[in-house]
Amino acid sequence: MNNGRIWCVVKPTVGLPLFLGGVAVIALTVHAAVMTNTTWMADYWQGNKPRRAEVQTPSVNVAQSTADQPMWSPSCRSPACRLTRLPSL
Repeated sequence: MNNGRIWCVVKPTVGLPLFLGGVAVIALTVHAAVMTNTTWMADYWQGNKPRRAEVQTPSVNVAQSTADQPMWSPSCRSPACRLTRLPSL
């Protein structure tokens, strides 16, 4: 055990309940925060179907906006430069 000497300072009958109690308090705090700070939790508990998210369409055509930009750096004009790979570790 990496930290086995901790039990020379703290008795296991005291340390283990404190550790497990701390884990339980943190878990309950996180669950309470999720239940109180989300808008969908009440709907989920009531059995309602999830609402669909609205899909936003881009206002600019992506094909037209990227056609004017080069696919590689202007300083790298050779095909060999575009196909270079990072060295493997």
